[in-house]
Amino acid sequence: MHFISYIPLIIAWLIFGLSHSFLASGFVKQAAIKIMNGSYKYYRFLYSVFATLLLIIVVDIHVSTVSLPVWQPLLVEKIIAIMLIIAGLAIMIACTKKYFMDLSGIDAILGKSAPLVLQTKGMHTYVRHPLYTGTLLFVWAVYLYAPYWNNLISCICITLYTLIGMYFEEKKLVVEYGDAYVEYQKQVPALLPLKYGRV
Repeated sequence: MHFISYIPLIIAWLIFGLSHSFLASGFVKQAAIKIMNGSYKYYRFLYSVFATLLLIIVVDIHVSTVSLPVWQPLLVEKIIAIMLIIAGLAIMIACTKKYFMDLSGIDAILGKSAPLVLQTKGMHTYVRHPLYTGTLLFVWAVYLYAPYWNNLISCICITLYTLIGMYFEEKKLVVEYGDAYVEYQKQVPALLPLKYGRV
């Protein structure tokens, strides 16, 4: 494996992760409130547009990276991978559909706002972060189907960013919901739908 050929991909994911975390930080949001004043309600929408465009660039770098296979998957592995891809994609679509208005910031443009409510029903009964679960299932299933080095590198980058981002998001959620979220943490695992799993 010529590691140097994958450096642009690693840098691209690093830039995506750092910029995403920076723009979502409390410090930047407080600064944006002072600068944007009444227009701050559009911050999440602008943030979503920027993140989407940056992700498109990262994905383009990913697919443009000439890569070699880590191994040659068997037919049974490909079949299992396809089933997992469908499952992960279904979870992602369900979560995105449910939270699209809030996550994208379009609700602010439409003049709609929903009160903060701790989600504990549906898929949240099994894991605290179903969107992350679906995303990780999807990307690792893609790697199982096409085990190339660029896919492996992207999977590792996405997994690390998800785990780090989830750590800080959990802290924010504890502040927002207090003891209710602390109790929810005790009852429901973060990513793996296992009764005694803590991740």
